[in-house]
Amino acid sequence: MKRTLQALAMSILPIALVTGWLWTLTPAPVAAGTTVSAHPATIAAHGEHTGTVNTAAVVVQVDDSRTIVRWVDFTDPISGITALAASGLDVTVAETSFGPAVCAIEGVGCPADNCFCNADLFWNYNYWDGAAWQGYPVGAATSEISQTGAIEGWRWGAFGSAQTPADQSIAAASALEWLRSQQNPTTGGYGDGMSGAIEVLLALGANHERPEQWKPVDGLRSLDDYLRPRAREFSRSNVAAAGKLAVAAAAADACRPARTVKPSFYLADGMYSTDAGFNAWGMLGAAAVGEEIPASAVSALISQQTESGGWEWQAGFGADTNTTALAIQALIAAGYPADAEEVTAALAFLKSAQSETGGFVYDPKKPEYGADANSTAYVIQALLAAGEDPAGEAWTINGLTPIRFLLGLQLADGSFEWQPNTGSNLMATAQAVPALLGQAYPAAVRELEFCADRMLRRARAAATGATSETQP
Repeated sequence: MKRTLQALAMSILPIALVTGWLWTLTPAPVAAGTTVSAHPATIAAHGEHTGTVNTAAVVVQVDDSRTIVRWVDFTDPISGITALAASGLDVTVAETSFGPAVCAIEGVGCPADNCFCNADLFWNYNYWDGAAWQGYPVGAATSEISQTGAIEGWRWGAFGSAQTPADQSIAAASALEWLRSQQNPTTGGYGDGMSGAIEVLLALGANHERPEQWKPVDGLRSLDDYLRPRAREFSRSNVAAAGKLAVAAAAADACRPARTVKPSFYLADGMYSTDAGFNAWGMLGAAAVGEEIPASAVSALISQQTESGGWEWQAGFGADTNTTALAIQALIAAGYPADAEEVTAALAFLKSAQSETGGFVYDPKKPEYGADANSTAYVIQALLAAGEDPAGEAWTINGLTPIRFLLGLQLADGSFEWQPNTGSNLMATAQAVPALLGQAYPAAVRELEFCADRMLRRARAAATGATSETQP
């Protein structure tokens, strides 16, 4: 207990609660003339980029796999706690005998009125030395960040808990920055319509970012502006679309446009669809918005498993890694045990699809087509959902892992290729982000608020000076 409290005391400093949409920190003193702001890659909608020359990354890991990353710009040296404050993440603090302490980040941790609710868990504070995470010998209030490229790490867990290598988080953040560069400045959407927009929304949700704040640097329309008038028709096109929209909206804390439908709209004969891929997305979407998943839908998905252990998108298509990965996540989201024989068989099917590169092919019967980013990203998410380690020995071939393969497909501009030498690919880039950030579907579970209700609530809160809004 003493060691835990001593370590926790290293990450505290004088703070105050501020009025606004977010509870946040008052940073430690900064040298006169220093400018500190969140990087335009994640707050372009705020219009606060100052053109400063130094950029640091704040990487927050909330459990054994899930990570959030933010860029922070600064001029003169800043402290770690100043960087955390400038990230825009939701930070909960409390006054303790050691002074004010960080209790929670993005809702993970302890409440302010019981900051030491678990004596064995707290926010570890680290820095990336280029090869591994290292614990700071000083507290976050007195650490000094002075160079571009610095990477600050916060990890919720026991003392000395391992933090995921920073290259995964930075790769995801760079991918998001590239995705912003592809956003249509006039509509706020993407070139391939709702399909690409929803994939980007899933990527944003994995990094706890909101669509109304996601605007191109040189445009006024947000992704939310693009999605709202199109969401109704999209959700009513089929249950896979409705399910994917629900998963994405819940992850990104997006509001629900009028007359959009939830997956339950498609329930018939106890299942969301007679086709496995559609049924899986229906289950995932239902789980994301807190709808009860009928046991009959789970049974239907199990019955749709092929003799190979995998699932096929539709009858006659043949089992593939993408649909199998979705089915695994859907079963586990519905409460099915990860050690069930059906899941074990599905993992064996996925293993049969792993190539010598460490990545995964779409169809294990056609390995000559090669591993690709989309299949590998989906499999990584399924492994995470099933409690597997994508970087572990069981999923390593000749020293190569699925994560390494995926990272190897990233180009210098932050985008990902579908396969080597195929060029930047929007879908591959968007789908790589949740996998690299350690997020299985559904990334969040929440009842969606209608957009009109949210606008009214915010208007009332603004009129009364309330501070009820927080980041997801």
